Amino acid sequence: MKRLLYLEIFIFLIFTNACTIKKHEPVTRSDFLLNTIVELTLFEDEKTSEIMLSDMFTEIRDCENRYSRYISGSDIARINENIGVPVSVSKDTIDIIEKSIYFSEISNGLFDISIGALVDLWNINSDNPRIPQQHEVNAAIQDIDYKEIILDKENSTVTLSKSGILIDTGAIAKGYITDRLVMYLKEKKVDSAILNLGGNLYLFGSKKDGSAWNIGIRNPFGYQGDYIGTVSVKNLSIVTSGIYERYFEADGIRYHHILNPMTGYPENNNLASVSIITESSTTADGLSTTTFLLGLKDGMALVEELDGVEAIMVTRDKKVYLSSGIKNGEMRFKLTNEEYTIAK
Repeated sequence: MKRLLYLEIFIFLIFTNACTIKKHEPVTRSDFLLNTIVELTLFEDEKTSEIMLSDMFTEIRDCENRYSRYISGSDIARINENIGVPVSVSKDTIDIIEKSIYFSEISNGLFDISIGALVDLWNINSDNPRIPQQHEVNAAIQDIDYKEIILDKENSTVTLSKSGILIDTGAIAKGYITDRLVMYLKEKKVDSAILNLGGNLYLFGSKKDGSAWNIGIRNPFGYQGDYIGTVSVKNLSIVTSGIYERYFEADGIRYHHILNPMTGYPENNNLASVSIITESSTTADGLSTTTFLLGLKDGMALVEELDGVEAIMVTRDKKVYLSSGIKNGEMRFKLTNEEYTIAK
């Protein structure tokens, strides 16, 4: 089995047309958190930026210590370890689970944070992933059901009502944490910032000359830094789910990390990647997985039903599908890779 796990940033940020007006040089700090590289950039004076960056990285660590099921004593770990028992958790843990359930409901269960048993079975994020036996897959599927998660918002408790259920916030946590950082930036009245939590991007404000950020959309069949085109945004998040970010290969078949809780296998539709662009990074994160699992037709239909949400979907035959707001020019997208064509 050939191991091809890439923990890479899959949307390449392009600084085209360098700012002609700069109040301050960018101050950037990065660290390995949330099982990925987190890189934050502020455009304030150096002293202020360093103080704020310290605050923001502390917030990320605190959130990871609440939401990661792999950290002993976290809210999620305690919920998973106490089946049938109401577990007291933080208000934001209640909130992230509630938002996850929303995506489960609009996808008829294709997005499901109770997918932990299936994630563990495939073990794609580890050094030793494997193709499980069918009977193992069948058993894991039986342990997935978001309806078994009981929230008591008044008392701030969460109860798992069925044995075997394991909550995993991996498909939404980075987006949720990003939104918490954005709230901090707004409180501090920051003008410009770039937040990159392992490919979950938030372009805060605009470049110092007032122009939009130009963001490259990754070529799902290329290498890091190879992109199909650029999109121009301000105060928006871009999150992509694709077949190329985390995967392994066996017998010439690629098994990626986007697992379908209904089949128990990596989703095998015609999509290669889905990029969701919207103001809320939580929404972008949840929808990127949801729409990928729904597939091109149903996924794009869902996007069109939601206000303020745009999508760029790339199929395996190298066609690019754009949501209506991008098609009609409300958001500018420029195709730059001649191997791809924009579908009509």
